[in-house]
Amino acid sequence: MTMKHFSLLLLLLILVSALLSSCAGRRSSVSDTRIALGTYVQIIIVSDRKGVDKAKAAIEETYAMVAEHEERFDYRREGGALFRFNRGTTLAKDEDGLLYDLIKEAVAAAELTGGFFDPTVLPLTQLWGFDSDSPKRPPDDRIREALKNVGYKRVEVHEDRIVKPTGVRFDLSGIAKGRIVDLASDLLKSGGYRDFLVNAGGDIYVNGRNAEGKKWRIAIQDPVRPDHYSAMVNKTGSAVVTSGDYERFFVEGEKRYCHLFNPFTGYPGSDIRSATILAPDAMFADAIATAVFVMGSKEGLAFLLRSGIEGYLIYNGDGVESKSTPGFWK
Repeated sequence: MTMKHFSLLLLLLILVSALLSSCAGRRSSVSDTRIALGTYVQIIIVSDRKGVDKAKAAIEETYAMVAEHEERFDYRREGGALFRFNRGTTLAKDEDGLLYDLIKEAVAAAELTGGFFDPTVLPLTQLWGFDSDSPKRPPDDRIREALKNVGYKRVEVHEDRIVKPTGVRFDLSGIAKGRIVDLASDLLKSGGYRDFLVNAGGDIYVNGRNAEGKKWRIAIQDPVRPDHYSAMVNKTGSAVVTSGDYERFFVEGEKRYCHLFNPFTGYPGSDIRSATILAPDAMFADAIATAVFVMGSKEGLAFLLRSGIEGYLIYNGDGVESKSTPGFWK
Protein backbone atom coordinates (compact mmCIF):
# COMPACT_ATOMS: atom_id res chain seq x y z
CA MET A 1 0.00 0.00 0.00
CA THR A 2 1.35 3.44 -0.90
CA MET A 3 1.61 6.30 1.60
CA LYS A 4 -1.19 8.00 -0.36
CA HIS A 5 -3.49 5.08 0.39
CA PHE A 6 -2.31 5.04 4.01
CA SER A 7 -3.26 8.70 4.26
CA LEU A 8 -6.68 8.10 2.75
CA LEU A 9 -7.30 5.17 5.06
CA LEU A 10 -6.18 7.20 8.05
CA LEU A 11 -8.66 9.90 7.05
CA LEU A 12 -11.38 7.26 7.01
CA LEU A 13 -10.28 5.98 10.41
CA ILE A 14 -10.41 9.50 11.80
CA LEU A 15 -13.91 9.89 10.36
CA VAL A 16 -15.04 6.59 11.89
CA SER A 17 -13.42 7.50 15.20
CA ALA A 18 -15.19 10.86 15.22
CA LEU A 19 -18.50 9.13 14.56
CA LEU A 20 -17.98 6.43 17.14
CA SER A 21 -15.86 7.67 19.99
CA SER A 22 -17.80 10.54 21.49
CA CYS A 23 -18.49 10.42 25.20
CA ALA A 24 -21.88 10.27 26.84
CA GLY A 25 -22.45 10.43 30.55
CA ARG A 26 -19.78 8.47 32.37
CA ARG A 27 -18.89 6.23 29.43
CA SER A 28 -15.61 7.03 27.73
CA SER A 29 -13.86 5.78 24.58
CA VAL A 30 -10.19 4.88 24.69
CA SER A 31 -8.75 4.69 21.15
CA ASP A 32 -5.39 4.01 19.54
CA THR A 33 -4.33 3.59 15.90
CA ARG A 34 -1.03 2.05 14.77
CA ILE A 35 0.53 0.60 11.64
CA ALA A 36 0.39 -3.22 11.62
CA LEU A 37 -0.61 -6.00 9.21
CA GLY A 38 0.40 -3.75 6.31
CA THR A 39 -2.30 -1.21 7.16
CA TYR A 40 -3.69 0.92 9.97
CA VAL A 41 -5.06 -1.02 12.93
CA GLN A 42 -7.47 0.82 15.21
CA ILE A 43 -8.77 -0.37 18.58
CA ILE A 44 -11.51 1.40 20.54
CA ILE A 45 -12.64 0.30 24.01
CA VAL A 46 -15.61 1.87 25.77
CA SER A 47 -15.48 1.81 29.58
CA ASP A 48 -16.29 4.00 32.53
CA ARG A 49 -13.82 6.79 33.14
CA LYS A 50 -12.25 5.02 36.10
CA GLY A 51 -11.22 2.21 33.78
CA VAL A 52 -9.32 4.31 31.23
CA ASP A 53 -5.84 3.29 32.39
CA LYS A 54 -6.82 -0.37 32.44
CA ALA A 55 -8.30 -0.05 28.94
CA LYS A 56 -5.07 1.53 27.67
CA ALA A 57 -3.12 -1.43 29.06
CA ALA A 58 -5.53 -3.85 27.37
CA ILE A 59 -5.02 -2.07 24.05
CA GLU A 60 -1.25 -2.30 24.49
CA GLU A 61 -1.51 -6.03 25.17
CA THR A 62 -3.73 -6.46 22.10
CA TYR A 63 -1.24 -4.75 19.80
CA ALA A 64 1.53 -7.01 21.13
CA MET A 65 -0.62 -10.04 20.31
CA VAL A 66 -1.31 -8.68 16.81
CA ALA A 67 2.44 -8.38 16.17
CA GLU A 68 3.01 -11.95 17.37
CA HIS A 69 0.42 -13.43 15.03
CA GLU A 70 1.48 -11.23 12.13
CA GLU A 71 4.87 -12.91 12.25
CA ARG A 72 3.26 -16.35 12.45
CA PHE A 73 0.92 -15.91 9.46
CA ASP A 74 3.04 -13.73 7.12
CA TYR A 75 4.80 -15.66 4.36
CA ARG A 76 7.53 -12.97 4.20
CA ARG A 77 8.69 -13.33 7.81
CA GLU A 78 11.68 -15.65 7.75
CA GLY A 79 11.26 -16.56 11.41
CA GLY A 80 7.55 -17.22 11.04
CA ALA A 81 5.71 -20.52 10.97
CA LEU A 82 4.15 -19.96 7.54
CA PHE A 83 7.50 -19.07 5.99
CA ARG A 84 8.92 -22.37 7.25
CA PHE A 85 5.92 -24.40 6.07
CA ASN A 86 6.04 -22.84 2.60
CA ARG A 87 9.60 -24.12 2.25
CA GLY A 88 8.60 -27.63 3.33
CA THR A 89 5.81 -30.12 2.82
CA THR A 90 4.31 -30.92 6.24
CA LEU A 91 2.84 -28.88 9.10
CA ALA A 92 2.13 -30.88 12.25
CA LYS A 93 -0.79 -29.65 14.33
CA ASP A 94 1.25 -29.87 17.52
CA GLU A 95 4.00 -27.78 15.88
CA ASP A 96 1.75 -24.72 15.47
CA GLY A 97 -1.91 -25.26 16.23
CA LEU A 98 -2.98 -21.73 15.30
CA LEU A 99 -1.43 -21.92 11.83
CA TYR A 100 -2.82 -25.44 11.36
CA ASP A 101 -6.32 -24.22 12.23
CA LEU A 102 -6.04 -21.17 9.95
CA ILE A 103 -4.94 -23.22 6.94
CA LYS A 104 -7.66 -25.78 7.66
CA GLU A 105 -10.26 -22.99 7.66
CA ALA A 106 -8.72 -21.48 4.52
CA VAL A 107 -9.06 -24.79 2.67
CA ALA A 108 -12.65 -25.10 3.90
CA ALA A 109 -13.41 -21.58 2.61
CA ALA A 110 -11.87 -22.52 -0.74
CA GLU A 111 -14.15 -25.55 -0.92
CA LEU A 112 -17.22 -23.49 0.04
CA THR A 113 -16.52 -20.87 -2.64
CA GLY A 114 -15.71 -23.37 -5.39
CA GLY A 115 -12.07 -22.31 -5.41
CA PHE A 116 -12.62 -18.59 -6.02
CA PHE A 117 -10.93 -18.09 -2.68
CA ASP A 118 -7.68 -20.05 -2.85
CA PRO A 119 -4.96 -19.68 -0.21
CA THR A 120 -2.27 -21.20 -2.46
CA VAL A 121 -1.90 -18.18 -4.76
CA LEU A 122 1.53 -17.13 -3.47
CA PRO A 123 3.25 -18.05 -6.78
CA LEU A 124 0.94 -15.56 -8.51
CA THR A 125 1.38 -12.88 -5.82
CA GLN A 126 5.15 -13.01 -6.23
CA LEU A 127 5.09 -13.33 -10.02
CA TRP A 128 2.97 -10.19 -10.38
CA GLY A 129 5.15 -8.39 -7.82
CA PHE A 130 2.35 -7.46 -5.45
CA ASP A 131 4.67 -8.22 -2.54
CA SER A 132 7.11 -5.59 -3.85
CA ASP A 133 7.11 -1.87 -4.59
CA SER A 134 7.06 -2.39 -8.37
CA PRO A 135 4.31 -4.79 -9.50
CA LYS A 136 3.98 -5.38 -13.22
CA ARG A 137 2.15 -7.65 -15.64
CA PRO A 138 4.15 -10.82 -16.28
CA PRO A 139 4.27 -12.71 -19.60
CA ASP A 140 1.40 -15.10 -20.24
CA ASP A 141 3.66 -18.16 -20.34
CA ARG A 142 5.01 -17.39 -16.87
CA ILE A 143 1.46 -17.08 -15.54
CA ARG A 144 0.60 -20.49 -16.98
CA GLU A 145 3.74 -21.90 -15.35
CA ALA A 146 2.86 -20.39 -11.96
CA LEU A 147 -0.65 -21.85 -12.13
CA LYS A 148 0.86 -25.35 -12.03
CA ASN A 149 1.58 -24.72 -8.33
CA VAL A 150 -1.77 -23.11 -7.50
CA GLY A 151 -4.70 -25.16 -6.28
CA TYR A 152 -6.09 -25.84 -2.81
CA LYS A 153 -7.13 -29.38 -3.83
CA ARG A 154 -3.46 -30.33 -3.85
CA VAL A 155 -3.39 -29.74 -0.08
CA GLU A 156 -4.18 -32.65 2.25
CA VAL A 157 -5.70 -31.76 5.61
CA HIS A 158 -5.43 -34.54 8.18
CA GLU A 159 -6.44 -34.56 11.84
CA ASP A 160 -2.85 -34.15 12.99
CA ARG A 161 -1.08 -32.52 10.03
CA ILE A 162 -1.34 -30.70 6.72
CA VAL A 163 0.62 -31.98 3.72
CA LYS A 164 1.36 -30.23 0.43
CA PRO A 165 3.72 -30.54 -2.54
CA THR A 166 6.90 -28.48 -2.24
CA GLY A 167 5.90 -26.07 -5.03
CA VAL A 168 2.52 -25.25 -3.46
CA ARG A 169 2.89 -22.21 -1.22
CA PHE A 170 0.40 -20.28 0.88
CA ASP A 171 -0.46 -16.59 0.79
CA LEU A 172 -2.93 -16.21 3.65
CA SER A 173 -3.46 -12.48 3.13
CA GLY A 174 -7.11 -13.07 2.22
CA ILE A 175 -7.96 -14.65 5.57
CA ALA A 176 -5.18 -14.06 8.14
CA LYS A 177 -6.02 -10.42 8.83
CA GLY A 178 -9.58 -11.42 9.68
CA ARG A 179 -8.31 -14.19 11.95
CA ILE A 180 -6.06 -11.75 13.80
CA VAL A 181 -9.01 -9.39 14.27
CA ASP A 182 -10.94 -12.31 15.78
CA LEU A 183 -8.03 -13.18 18.09
CA ALA A 184 -7.80 -9.54 19.18
CA SER A 185 -11.55 -9.48 19.85
CA ASP A 186 -11.33 -12.71 21.85
CA LEU A 187 -8.51 -11.25 23.94
CA LEU A 188 -10.56 -8.15 24.74
CA LYS A 189 -13.58 -10.27 25.65
CA SER A 190 -11.45 -12.44 27.94
CA GLY A 191 -10.32 -9.24 29.67
CA GLY A 192 -13.94 -8.45 30.51
CA TYR A 193 -14.54 -5.85 27.78
CA ARG A 194 -17.97 -5.92 26.19
CA ASP A 195 -18.00 -2.67 24.19
CA PHE A 196 -15.21 -2.35 21.63
CA LEU A 197 -14.19 -2.03 17.99
CA VAL A 198 -11.21 -3.59 16.21
CA ASN A 199 -10.47 -2.33 12.69
CA ALA A 200 -7.57 -3.66 10.63
CA GLY A 201 -7.76 -1.72 7.38
CA GLY A 202 -11.34 -2.68 6.56
CA ASP A 203 -11.49 -5.94 8.53
CA ILE A 204 -13.73 -4.80 11.38
CA TYR A 205 -15.30 -6.48 14.39
CA VAL A 206 -17.67 -4.57 16.68
CA ASN A 207 -19.12 -5.70 19.98
CA GLY A 208 -21.57 -4.16 22.43
CA ARG A 209 -22.32 -0.46 22.11
CA ASN A 210 -20.36 2.72 21.45
CA ALA A 211 -19.90 5.51 24.02
CA GLU A 212 -23.39 6.83 23.25
CA GLY A 213 -24.90 3.44 24.06
CA LYS A 214 -25.83 2.81 20.42
CA LYS A 215 -24.79 0.25 17.85
CA TRP A 216 -21.49 1.03 16.17
CA ARG A 217 -21.73 3.04 12.93
CA ILE A 218 -19.39 1.59 10.32
CA ALA A 219 -18.40 3.61 7.27
CA ILE A 220 -17.97 1.65 4.03
CA GLN A 221 -15.23 3.23 1.98
CA ASP A 222 -16.02 4.60 -1.47
CA PRO A 223 -13.78 2.67 -3.89
CA VAL A 224 -13.89 5.45 -6.47
CA ARG A 225 -13.10 8.23 -3.98
CA PRO A 226 -11.20 6.47 -1.18
CA ASP A 227 -11.18 9.59 1.01
CA HIS A 228 -14.99 9.38 1.16
CA TYR A 229 -17.44 6.73 2.28
CA SER A 230 -20.29 5.31 0.23
CA ALA A 231 -22.60 3.99 2.93
CA MET A 232 -23.08 3.44 6.67
CA VAL A 233 -24.23 0.37 8.59
CA ASN A 234 -25.16 0.11 12.27
CA LYS A 235 -23.95 -3.17 13.76
CA THR A 236 -23.01 -4.95 16.96
CA GLY A 237 -21.63 -8.42 17.63
CA SER A 238 -20.62 -8.68 13.99
CA ALA A 239 -17.70 -8.62 11.60
CA VAL A 240 -17.86 -6.16 8.70
CA VAL A 241 -15.12 -6.89 6.16
CA THR A 242 -14.42 -5.21 2.82
CA SER A 243 -12.19 -6.34 -0.06
CA GLY A 244 -11.55 -3.75 -2.74
CA ASP A 245 -9.35 -2.83 -5.67
CA TYR A 246 -8.43 0.65 -4.44
CA GLU A 247 -5.49 -0.07 -2.11
CA ARG A 248 -3.08 -2.40 -3.95
CA PHE A 249 -3.14 -1.92 -7.72
CA PHE A 250 -1.19 -0.60 -10.67
CA VAL A 251 -2.10 0.69 -14.11
CA GLU A 252 -0.28 -0.54 -17.20
CA GLY A 253 -1.33 0.89 -20.54
CA GLU A 254 -5.06 1.42 -20.14
CA LYS A 255 -5.55 -1.63 -17.91
CA ARG A 256 -5.90 -1.56 -14.13
CA TYR A 257 -4.61 -4.57 -12.20
CA CYS A 258 -5.30 -5.21 -8.50
CA HIS A 259 -3.89 -7.77 -6.07
CA LEU A 260 -6.95 -10.04 -6.02
CA PHE A 261 -6.37 -12.88 -8.50
CA ASN A 262 -8.71 -15.28 -10.19
CA PRO A 263 -6.98 -18.53 -9.17
CA PHE A 264 -8.29 -20.29 -12.27
CA THR A 265 -6.82 -17.86 -14.80
CA GLY A 266 -3.92 -16.32 -12.88
CA TYR A 267 -5.06 -12.78 -13.74
CA PRO A 268 -6.71 -10.06 -11.66
CA GLY A 269 -9.99 -8.87 -13.05
CA SER A 270 -13.53 -8.28 -11.85
CA ASP A 271 -16.30 -5.77 -12.38
CA ILE A 272 -16.53 -5.42 -8.59
CA ARG A 273 -14.81 -2.42 -7.00
CA SER A 274 -15.48 -3.52 -3.43
CA ALA A 275 -17.29 -6.33 -1.64
CA THR A 276 -18.41 -5.92 1.97
CA ILE A 277 -19.45 -9.01 3.93
CA LEU A 278 -21.21 -9.42 7.27
CA ALA A 279 -20.50 -12.51 9.36
CA PRO A 280 -20.19 -13.57 13.01
CA ASP A 281 -16.39 -13.64 12.69
CA ALA A 282 -13.91 -11.64 10.63
CA MET A 283 -11.91 -14.63 9.40
CA PHE A 284 -14.87 -16.09 7.53
CA ALA A 285 -15.97 -12.67 6.25
CA ASP A 286 -12.44 -11.95 5.03
CA ALA A 287 -12.27 -15.08 2.89
CA ILE A 288 -15.80 -14.62 1.53
CA ALA A 289 -15.16 -10.98 0.62
CA THR A 290 -12.10 -12.04 -1.37
CA ALA A 291 -13.98 -14.83 -3.14
CA VAL A 292 -17.00 -12.69 -4.02
CA PHE A 293 -14.77 -9.95 -5.39
CA VAL A 294 -13.09 -12.47 -7.70
CA MET A 295 -16.42 -14.01 -8.76
CA GLY A 296 -17.78 -10.71 -10.05
CA SER A 297 -21.05 -8.99 -9.23
CA LYS A 298 -23.50 -11.39 -10.90
CA GLU A 299 -22.00 -14.67 -9.71
CA GLY A 300 -20.94 -13.13 -6.39
CA LEU A 301 -24.44 -11.96 -5.48
CA ALA A 302 -25.91 -15.32 -6.54
CA PHE A 303 -23.39 -17.08 -4.29
CA LEU A 304 -24.28 -14.85 -1.32
CA LEU A 305 -28.02 -15.39 -1.77
CA ARG A 306 -27.53 -19.14 -2.19
CA SER A 307 -25.30 -19.36 0.88
CA GLY A 308 -27.36 -17.08 3.14
CA ILE A 309 -24.45 -14.65 3.61
CA GLU A 310 -25.11 -10.92 3.79
CA GLY A 311 -23.12 -8.63 1.51
CA TYR A 312 -22.96 -5.29 -0.26
CA LEU A 313 -21.26 -4.96 -3.66
CA ILE A 314 -20.08 -1.85 -5.49
CA TYR A 315 -19.31 -2.59 -9.12
CA ASN A 316 -18.87 -1.16 -12.60
CA GLY A 317 -22.12 -1.18 -14.55
CA ASP A 318 -23.76 1.79 -16.17
CA GLY A 319 -21.38 3.92 -14.15
CA VAL A 320 -20.64 2.76 -10.63
CA GLU A 321 -23.56 0.77 -9.20
CA SER A 322 -24.28 -1.15 -6.01
CA LYS A 323 -26.48 -3.97 -4.83
CA SER A 324 -26.89 -5.90 -1.62
CA THR A 325 -28.51 -8.94 -0.09
CA PRO A 326 -31.87 -8.34 1.65
CA GLY A 327 -30.58 -8.55 5.23
CA PHE A 328 -27.43 -6.47 4.89
CA TRP A 329 -28.95 -3.24 6.24
CA LYS A 330 -30.96 -4.79 9.07
